[in-house]
Formats: sequence, C-alpha cells, structure tokens
Amino acid sequence: MTLMVAENVSVRLAQRTVVAQASLSLDRGELVALVGPNGAGKTTLMRALAGLLPAQGAIAFDGKPIDVIGPRERARLVAYLPQGHLFHWPMPVASIVALGREPHSDPFARRTAQDRAAVARALAATGTEAFAARPVTTLSGGERARVALARALATEAPLLFADEPTAALDPRHQLVVMGLLREAAHGGNAVLAILHDLTLAARFADRVVVMERGRLVADGAPDMALAGERVAAVFGVEIASVEIDGARVPLLHRPL
Repeated sequence: MTLMVAENVSVRLAQRTVVAQASLSLDRGELVALVGPNGAGKTTLMRALAGLLPAQGAIAFDGKPIDVIGPRERARLVAYLPQGHLFHWPMPVASIVALGREPHSDPFARRTAQDRAAVARALAATGTEAFAARPVTTLSGGERARVALARALATEAPLLFADEPTAALDPRHQLVVMGLLREAAHGGNAVLAILHDLTLAARFADRVVVMERGRLVADGAPDMALAGERVAAVFGVEIASVEIDGARVPLLHRPL
C-alpha cells in the first residue's frame, strides 16, 4: 500500500534551487535509504516531504494532498526525526519520549493508557528503559540519539522520516538503530532514512534513492542503485563489495 507520493517536487532557498523535480513514493513495509554527497539536497527534500518547507509540485499522504492536511493531522501521519538530537532542558527521558504522543491528545489532558503503552513500547524497542527517570542532558550522544528515535517511534505514525539516525552512534548501536528502522518498516510503516554510510544503506534498506545536486538519479534495489559506476560518478569513490546474507554490500575502497 502506497502511503506517500511526491511528484515533481522542487524547493528554492535563498534564490537557489536546492531540490529539482524530485518524484518518489513510499510504501508500507519498506525502508528506503536516501543517500547522496553533502549538499545534494537530501535534508531539504525530506523537510519538504514532511511539510516543513514550502515546495512546488505535488505531495500526498494516503491519497490526500498535503496542502489540505492540517498540522496536527500531519503530525499523526509523519514522525520526523531531525539531525542533531539536541535537548536543551534536563527533562526525564520518559517525558521526552512522551512528547511523541502530543499529536494524539489534548496537550492539557492526562496521558491515556494507550499513550503510556506507546511510550513503554518505544523505550523497550530502543533499549532506553534504564534511562527513563534520568535527565536527558546527562546522557551520552549515542544515548540521546536513541531517546530521540524513541520519541519518534512513540508517535506510532505510519510514516517515519529519519535524518541521519546513525550519526554519533558507535558501531553496535548503528546496527541496532538500523535494525529498529527495518523492523518498524516491515511491521507496516513506511520509513525514509537519510544515510551517509553506503554499507548500512545496502545492508538494511529495501530501496535506495540516490540524490545528486538536487536531483534524484537512481531509485531501486540497493545493488542496482549503488552499482560501482554510479557510486564512482556520484560520490567520487571506488568501491569493493562483499556478500552478506546473500546480498552484495559495497565497501569504500579509495577516492577517485
């Protein structure tokens, strides 16, 4: 089932076209990795798809145009995990994760049993239950990254957008977070994740979308989208590849 369709999306910022004529769809049950060099326009495109930046073109969620969806309804449809994982207030982790439930209830109402269950599931999924009572500002960067993901998961939105969700994570937790995103997708969500690690993208994503200079230049299975010739042309690196669980996965070899 297709949850989001974007057609010919363009974004201009400071009199410059940052995204040009981008078209893609997101289906339930798939994790899509959006990759590209720095400055390619990945974050701008994701923010536009989430309704956080004005854009030309057509974007629809579950067949409904984005411009007729109110902010609160959109927040129930799309959970957005931005870069950075910045927390400025020493709130308990459980309270941070509970913010993911705001689109579902009156902000002045008490949390419902459904809210508490969603928060508990998100804490358990991200392995952050042990931090639940701790101020978020006392956690490491990697721990804060998992708390931010837990907040997004607590929304239980059908669409999950994650901008560099593995940044600042150690190798083990990179694999853990990518596994969580894949589980969320295969559990019925549609997940779009911006990644810089091509190996992780090929290892976990069902589809890879490649972006270069504001345009989408590939969209398909990882081994097709991340073929050696395309990676060389777009990223300026030569890759080798290994087989993991029956799939070809690229390894960076040398700059070109």
